[in-house]
Amino acid sequence: MTERRLDALLASGAGLAALALYVATLPPSYAFWDTGELQTAAAILGIAHPPACPAFVLLGWAFAHVLPLRNAAWRVDLMCSCAMAASVSVLYLTARAFGVSRSAAVLCALGFGSAGVPWRDATRAEVQDLALLFRALAFLFAVRYARAGSARDFFLMSLATGLAGATHPISVLLVPGLAIVVLSRGVPAPRMLALGLAGVALGLLPYGYLPLRSAWIYERRLDPTLSIGLPVGLPFWDYDHPSTWTNFGRVLTGADFDVHSGFAGFVDLPSYGRFLAALLSRAYGAYGYLGCLVAAVGAGALVVRRDACGIALVVVALLPVPYTESYNELQDPDRYYLFTLWCAAIATGVGFDLLLALFRPTARSPLRYVFLGCLLASFAAAVRDPAAMFQQRSDDGAPRYVRDVKSLTPDNAIVLAEWAYSSPLAYASYVDGTFGHRIAVASGPDQYVAYFGTWLKTRPLYLVSFGDDVRIPGYTLQMIKDGPYYVYQIKRGPA
Repeated sequence: MTERRLDALLASGAGLAALALYVATLPPSYAFWDTGELQTAAAILGIAHPPACPAFVLLGWAFAHVLPLRNAAWRVDLMCSCAMAASVSVLYLTARAFGVSRSAAVLCALGFGSAGVPWRDATRAEVQDLALLFRALAFLFAVRYARAGSARDFFLMSLATGLAGATHPISVLLVPGLAIVVLSRGVPAPRMLALGLAGVALGLLPYGYLPLRSAWIYERRLDPTLSIGLPVGLPFWDYDHPSTWTNFGRVLTGADFDVHSGFAGFVDLPSYGRFLAALLSRAYGAYGYLGCLVAAVGAGALVVRRDACGIALVVVALLPVPYTESYNELQDPDRYYLFTLWCAAIATGVGFDLLLALFRPTARSPLRYVFLGCLLASFAAAVRDPAAMFQQRSDDGAPRYVRDVKSLTPDNAIVLAEWAYSSPLAYASYVDGTFGHRIAVASGPDQYVAYFGTWLKTRPLYLVSFGDDVRIPGYTLQMIKDGPYYVYQIKRGPA
């Protein structure tokens, strides 16, 4: 067996092992929050919230409608499991490109795949899973280009970079590292640059989906909220209505959110101590104390060697940290550390081989296995509550919630629900059709109060909220269910 075939086999084995773990712990159906939104948008070819993640939606739609397995939500989750498992395989190959021994590369790839954040995110609809895969591929092909100067690797690097950007713009933080790697061979020839630009443009093509699909949805009035007079551009079907240049720009740049706060973190020098503490906390949570130490040794060695690929690996690992820790609207910052943890696993492999080389063991020395065992123990000790991951297989919280809301509301009701509680209702309405003729609207309690009077002339009105004391001037709210979410019927009259 050739060296290349053996590496391909081991990479595939690591990825398949990770995929088996993820599939064994997949939840059975749709969920709350952004997970439910992504499951819904992918299944109906909708427009997700900014930055809309068109590559995720398009690929998710393919998984949801082609695979003859379970339900659409499960299939979209499966896509994320496949993306994370593929990232595990790419991690092994990238580690080998850095000269990491096979045993260390396998261990670090599996250590990343079974760490808390990657494992959790691999079992739910999460944009960063797919973005991680494309970023990882872009970096691998960049390293290969630096080693051999292949035009094929340069094009594939560019294509993967474009696809990463079409999945989530956070991938732009990969570009400085890629530039370091590419320029280590000198400025590419004009022909090579043209090839790279073509690859990036091809990868970004999914963004063309947004204005085209948005116009189609609006023209055919596919969004039921239009039938009750609400403005165009609401969640699930046509978020922000990117069929115009202005709205397309808003979606692409995430103008609805304070993304500038994240970029401001790069110049917030007094906060760098806090950023470092956050990084160490995430690394420790993934790989344990010994894993962190070995990763630090490996990262230091990569910089000291002055190898462009090694320096680039450290750069792209660190760049997401100031952004993530400064972005003040992130509900779940851990997912923005996926690529950082992926890079840290490679640095761990480098550090492992470096420390082992200090003792000059033979290939079959027991010392190698002792070191491997210690690192494995560190990885295993960092895994938090794996039993809870397996319990996800029976999690029917969102479907049970939908059944509750259905039992409390008549079939012709308009149901307002705050964001966390709106996505299961949207999935039940638009994907599996179990919500009847009710119209679900993602809304705060008084966001659309100007429409209440008109709605109440023809339909009953209900609200699902986090709060147990919601008041809306001019209307009476009768609580009909309390805790953990509250359901109110809204009626005319003083509060």
